[in-house]
Amino acid sequence: MKSFNKQNGMKTFAIIFIIVLGMLFLFCQSAEAGPKKAPDRIKAIMVGDRLVDVAYNLGVLPEAMSVRCCMWPMCKQLLNASQVLGCPKCIVDRIPNIVPDTAKKRGIKRIIIEKHPNFCIYKPKVKPANIVPLLEGKGLTIEYVDFSHGLESAIRQTAKLLGRQSKAEALINRYNKAMAKAKRCLPKEKLGKKVVIINGTYQGSTGKTFLRIEAAEGYSDKYMLEPLGCVNVGDSLKSSKSKVDKGHFMVRKLNGLTRAKPDVIIMTGQSIAVQKALAAAVKMYPALAEVPAIKNLAIYSLPFYGDSSVIEYPAILRQWIEAISF
Repeated sequence: MKSFNKQNGMKTFAIIFIIVLGMLFLFCQSAEAGPKKAPDRIKAIMVGDRLVDVAYNLGVLPEAMSVRCCMWPMCKQLLNASQVLGCPKCIVDRIPNIVPDTAKKRGIKRIIIEKHPNFCIYKPKVKPANIVPLLEGKGLTIEYVDFSHGLESAIRQTAKLLGRQSKAEALINRYNKAMAKAKRCLPKEKLGKKVVIINGTYQGSTGKTFLRIEAAEGYSDKYMLEPLGCVNVGDSLKSSKSKVDKGHFMVRKLNGLTRAKPDVIIMTGQSIAVQKALAAAVKMYPALAEVPAIKNLAIYSLPFYGDSSVIEYPAILRQWIEAISF
């Protein structure tokens, strides 16, 4: 009886201990995720998502900006904080008057432009600086942040232009610590896993799903798979009619996974669309159940990285490392 009571007492203590730890964890999480100071808005227009990402992390946002919303996840979160004028291609080709007209309407005289040697690997001819000829003779001051000398230099340049020099080194240190931590998580040996990356879109009004496969040699290959020593085998699902647009191609069926035989399937975008499609595909094509990624439940929802969220890159890389290394 004493032994029984002792065991019960130990179990009760363990449960209480776990509950207390959980409460402490939640308290710490809520403290870390507490409200942060809203960024200061300055009277300027910024062109380039890396530039805006750095500025935001320095506590500053422009009144208006030109960014690739499909590449920079922060865009949707900041729609009410800064007016999005369109992507750097749109403001030159489709709506060439949007930047000078917005500047005139809002009384803005300052345009800050991102310079980058490889601004977009999907559209090599697109450069934020392409807007400059459309701004000449408009009484505007044009300034640049050059990313060709590395991120640390770009942070210091941005901080100087925004009068936030005191925050530059702290941001650089935070980034470097996060990057070092991510690199420590990398496996000692290359994993050699085959990966398929599926981007999903779910149409709430109809329940329809749309799928795109990320083609090889894109952003995920360069920034996620190569550090892990993995290979993108998504092209195995490409048909003769498939057209690659912005690094992806559409697919209607997923039975091509039996050819690709991925060890891991990564879901980007709206994962519910991919989950629904996979469930339907396995039901229709039972052979898919033997695909290693499906058989071993190695299917993960992860954020896409398009070299826009430059400050957030280490955190995103860690998520990919933890998923694929599992």
